[in-house]
Amino acid sequence: MRVLMLSWEYPPHLVGGLGRHVENLSRHLAAQGEEVTVMTFTDGSSPPKETVEGVNMIRVNPYTMRYPDFTTWVQGLNMLMVEGASQVPGFDIIHAHDWLSAYAGITLKHMARKPLLATIHATEMGRRGTLHNDTERHIHEMEWWLGFEAWRIICCSNYMSGEIASNLGCPPGKIEVIPNGFDPRLFNTGLGGPVKGEDPGTDEGTKTALFVGRLVHEKGPHLLIKAASILKERGLKFNIVGEGAMKPYLEDMSRKGGLREHVRFLGHVSDLELSELYRRSYACVFPSLYEPFGIVALEAMSAGVPVVVSKTGGLDEIVEDGVNGLEFTPGSAESLAQAIQRLLDEPALYPKLVENGKASLGKYSWPLVAERTRSIYRSVMDEYERGGWKPSPLRGRP
Repeated sequence: MRVLMLSWEYPPHLVGGLGRHVENLSRHLAAQGEEVTVMTFTDGSSPPKETVEGVNMIRVNPYTMRYPDFTTWVQGLNMLMVEGASQVPGFDIIHAHDWLSAYAGITLKHMARKPLLATIHATEMGRRGTLHNDTERHIHEMEWWLGFEAWRIICCSNYMSGEIASNLGCPPGKIEVIPNGFDPRLFNTGLGGPVKGEDPGTDEGTKTALFVGRLVHEKGPHLLIKAASILKERGLKFNIVGEGAMKPYLEDMSRKGGLREHVRFLGHVSDLELSELYRRSYACVFPSLYEPFGIVALEAMSAGVPVVVSKTGGLDEIVEDGVNGLEFTPGSAESLAQAIQRLLDEPALYPKLVENGKASLGKYSWPLVAERTRSIYRSVMDEYERGGWKPSPLRGRP
């Protein structure tokens, strides 16, 4: 089957977890015999066309034009994706990821009369709680349109299935839940070189907790700083990996809280550096206020590190409190500090969480994700072939 995958991010141009998801899904689909072409973005530093691990890449560069705001930039990117699709000799099915590729996916669906699938990784209503301005309302409406036009909608958790049904008005029978996988290659490449910033080798015996994620409100990094202040006397240190709009605010919080020696901001790091950081960490902390899934929790478990997570969204479906990780009340720095305190005070709990965490990983396999996605493709194509929407060979339209 010839699959045209549409995604605004893909390695080496990554913003969050969406790009990693599309990368792993695409390469495992290709390994299972599907012909996959990914249409995505470049800033000019990566080739416009190449084949990587069996996946055909076509990258378009919207920076060659000027845009007044992000949503207009996204529309320009999508127009270039539609144009770029002329380089694909043919495709059987279109798979778009989030509203950021909705314009292109919907346009190509009607131009080529081919079925469109959509993976919705998060919703604007879920991120914001409510819609405050025209930009947020526009994104919400684009998500609704993508859900309406898609033959099937794929999401990563039961939590997201309910959110898509309620926030976007999608019939539950149209939504398929396929949990994300994790990429074990992150921990099969050996240890990396020096980590950005200061020497990561802390004083003998010092325990370090790790946060990995975008520095935005929904990921809850401000709760981590508050918890670090509460635990200041315990000598625990925190490494924060990621970039985002909240970084200056968080750095200011850290300075005002006297946490200069306790909290380090490492920015973006390479996969090798991230592997090293996971391995050196005493615990991984993910204090999200909104989390559709939480691949970082799987990565930490794979590295043999206990996780402390908000009892929310997809994280709550991955972690069972006291069994394969610890949970705390979302939004509460005090509850987060208490969970970390429990890990410090109960030595027997640590190996139990590590062992059960690793045992939890079996169902989060990218080959399994790819096979379940292929099953949905086959089901959709069967409906397409039997239905009346397929173009007539004589008239081009049914």
